Amino acid sequence: MSKTDKLRKIAEEELQKAKEEGHISSNVSELMHELQVHEIELQMQNEELKKSQEEISSLYSQYHEIYEYAPVGYFTLDKYGIIRKVNAKGSELLQLNKDKIIGCGFSRFISKNVENKYFHALANAIDTDKIQNVELQLKRDKEVFYVYMEIIIAHRPDEMYRITIIDITRRKKAEKKLELAHKNLEKQVTEQTTELKNTIKELKEANNELKQFAYVSSHDLQEPLRTIASFTQLLKRRYKGKLDSDADEFIEYIVDATLRMKQQILDLLEFSQVTTSNKGEFKLVNTNDMLNKAIKNLYISIKKSNAEITYDKLPSVVGSEVQLQRVFQNLISNAIRFRRCEESLKINISAYNEEDRNEYVFSVKDNGIGIEEQYFDRIFTIFQRLHTREEYHGTGIGLSIIKRIMERHNGRIWVESEFGKGSTFYFTIPIK
Repeated sequence: MSKTDKLRKIAEEELQKAKEEGHISSNVSELMHELQVHEIELQMQNEELKKSQEEISSLYSQYHEIYEYAPVGYFTLDKYGIIRKVNAKGSELLQLNKDKIIGCGFSRFISKNVENKYFHALANAIDTDKIQNVELQLKRDKEVFYVYMEIIIAHRPDEMYRITIIDITRRKKAEKKLELAHKNLEKQVTEQTTELKNTIKELKEANNELKQFAYVSSHDLQEPLRTIASFTQLLKRRYKGKLDSDADEFIEYIVDATLRMKQQILDLLEFSQVTTSNKGEFKLVNTNDMLNKAIKNLYISIKKSNAEITYDKLPSVVGSEVQLQRVFQNLISNAIRFRRCEESLKINISAYNEEDRNEYVFSVKDNGIGIEEQYFDRIFTIFQRLHTREEYHGTGIGLSIIKRIMERHNGRIWVESEFGKGSTFYFTIPIK
């Protein structure tokens, strides 16, 4: 019996007694007052209870909304692995209504090939009492999809396990595509490497053939040419003036053509040597030394043309000593050859560091006859001449050799010129 009921019973007994005796005692008044106080307390407790119930109801509603409409699938399992609860996302992922899911064992939706992985993660969760994370394949309507799963032990008879799943099928497909692309790339690289090796082998063979051609050019072709030149010059000395004027002219043509052919063979030999030379000869060289050697080799031409050559301090670079000397020598020789007779020849050689391209830029500047812009590219082509042999001697191979040397040094060459006022030839060599 509650306190209220006891108080009410005592009050009723006292009230009945008072009626029988004809008066109401003070005890009855006190009991009535105590009963009223207790009823007020009960009303306050009821209010607090209602408020607590409302708060609990609100929290449950929030929890239900979070659970039900979460962007991941939630499953609540009992100790037998039977699904007791599932949210909307879980139902959507399995593509089944909730009534078709609740009451089923969760293992029913695990793909056969990963069942062991699932049960192993479940056992670990029980043994360690720690959250287990695992990637698995689930089944739905004869289709397999990938999920990231989190298993939590709930420690409640009706909620032994809580499982969260996130669909990662798109990510897995992307990973497979990436893996396939990587394998295809490896295959392509392997094929290209094999092709490159074959190309290198072919280039080596072609290089050897070119070397053989150079040997033939320098020996076998020059031998009959020397014979022709010797006997033609003998004819010239012995029979000049004894035959008619046409015969003398023809002999002169033969001698001149023979000498020009000999020079062309020598130039071709030099060009082929640049092409077939080994890069193993590259080393750190002082370009000031290369320039000075080139100037010494051209001493007679410089003195005869009264040329004034000035140069700044030049940097050291990695390259072929012989070939770089040839570059300076050819460019200075060209400046001397194509000078203007009415003005003293001045040649300046300088260099600067082009930091943006990580290279040294060399320049050879003269005040010669200059070049028209339309011929800027043509002059670097083998045997291309802008002037007749009567005007300027040479075979037209010098700049082609320089261009080939620059290519072997991973550099560039170009010209800037104003016709009638001089030219500046630029070439580059990488700093590294």
